[in-house]
Amino acid sequence: MNALLLSITAIICYVSGCVDTPELCCQWFLHKNLRSYGKGQSRFQVLYQEEGIPGLLKVYLLDVIKIFVTVLIGGWILGIHDHAVTGKVFALFCLEMGRMYPVTRRCVGSMGIKELLIGMVAVDSVSGILVLLFFVAGAYFTRYLSLAGLIAALGAILGAVVFIRAPMAVPMMIIIFVLMCFRHLNHLVRILQHKEPQLSRKTDLSYKFDENF
Repeated sequence: MNALLLSITAIICYVSGCVDTPELCCQWFLHKNLRSYGKGQSRFQVLYQEEGIPGLLKVYLLDVIKIFVTVLIGGWILGIHDHAVTGKVFALFCLEMGRMYPVTRRCVGSMGIKELLIGMVAVDSVSGILVLLFFVAGAYFTRYLSLAGLIAALGAILGAVVFIRAPMAVPMMIIIFVLMCFRHLNHLVRILQHKEPQLSRKTDLSYKFDENF
């Protein structure tokens, strides 16, 4: 693979990850600061209560599209040398780095779960479904969003082994899992101390998605 194409992909996807699209969309379309939602509660829940489904779509829809398109761009660029699948995996990897460790925020970003779930669907639909199933199962049985995200990352490794089979897929998924473990370290410590908020089984899990999802 051409080093120039890898460099172009890395820059585009990492910068894309550094851009906090939901925060920008909230300012553009709702004329509010996204961080003003969810003080002491779930940001997703408060945003839904105050703005409804239209508000959620205005804030998060563009981010979902951005994630999907960013991964496809990586596949298109490296597809020039017939490495489209590897390009998608590499794009997802760089996107995750930009989201979890953005230079714009001193390498302190989000937990990267949303990017993993949507990005894996863009990489390979079967693997994406597997990751979503791992996430839902993890959320249901552990009731912790952080653990569910890490379980989903394990599902991504399994999907890379069984379905994707690109040369760089498995190593990159393993690195993503390890870095997500570091990013979730504070949450894992709070879980051990029984201080981490749990997801509710009685209502829709989406209302518990916190500001770092």
